[in-house]
Amino acid sequence: MMNLNLRLAQRQDIPQLVAVERSAAQLFRLQPELQHLAEGEVISPQQHADFIERQQEWVMVNLAGQIAGFIAVLPLRRSWHIAELSVAANWQRQGVGKCLIEEVAEQARCQGVQRLTLTTFEQVAWNAPYYQRLGFRRVAAAQLDAQLQHLLAQEAGQNFAANSRCVMEFTLS
Repeated sequence: MMNLNLRLAQRQDIPQLVAVERSAAQLFRLQPELQHLAEGEVISPQQHADFIERQQEWVMVNLAGQIAGFIAVLPLRRSWHIAELSVAANWQRQGVGKCLIEEVAEQARCQGVQRLTLTTFEQVAWNAPYYQRLGFRRVAAAQLDAQLQHLLAQEAGQNFAANSRCVMEFTLS
């Protein structure tokens, strides 16, 4: 990635992390039924601090120290769940998200993790179709373990249309 470096997120990054996620969310203005997400909740500073403390959040930074994007993961039983992947608006469509996923996949592989999972919108071009191009595949509802069912149910409580979200996985082995 041109002039970008990957590193673990640090506490002093938190204000920038919040700003990156807000910036990334502006894409939802293009989706009439999801416009509310552009102004919606983002990961709280305390949640970022928790990811950082557990060393489960990585950032791509430029030479000036500006964060182009970040990825935060939740370790589940046999997988790492991508809780959030956000790329700042001015860095989108330049491979930052792909690079973050590749780096996290490598970290996970080194720790013996079998797969990456995430939840995403089925019909939003830069969501499920994007992850599919990166090698993720949809997981059928019947195949979801209790932890993933719980995560999907939590999201259903956030006013998303029924069946608008799906779980996807990327096998690491």
